[in-house]
Amino acid sequence: MEKPSMKVQMLIFAAITILAVILFTPPWKLSGEAKEKEGTSGTAALEHALHKMEGVGEVAIYLHPEAGEKEQSPLADYFTKKPASDQSGTTGVLVVAEGAGNPGVKSELKRLLSAVLMLPEHRIVIVEMTKRGNDDENQ
Repeated sequence: MEKPSMKVQMLIFAAITILAVILFTPPWKLSGEAKEKEGTSGTAALEHALHKMEGVGEVAIYLHPEAGEKEQSPLADYFTKKPASDQSGTTGVLVVAEGAGNPGVKSELKRLLSAVLMLPEHRIVIVEMTKRGNDDENQ
């Protein structure tokens, strides 16, 4: 049996090294910065879903974190199991929506957000978005 050449040995060593690095630092474990981006994208996904509801229109969501805590979306840990006593860290939500002038839409948004964000309804404030356009052009 022949001894493998130096090139083959180096390729095998490089492959084993790359495999070890991937196994010890898996890409599916997120760093703090990546988790922060995930929380933001969770809020963006919620805004996108609410925008698709009939009568809601454009939506912006602002989360108010507990004092001394970094701002993070309550949806970031949606699929992880946590103890019942542990709250999400969000004390309130401000929702600005185009269709919030309609009481039915406002009520439905409040009910839905209360269920999704696991917050009591009194901690969710929904206001109507200012209308853009040519309404005040001639004044």
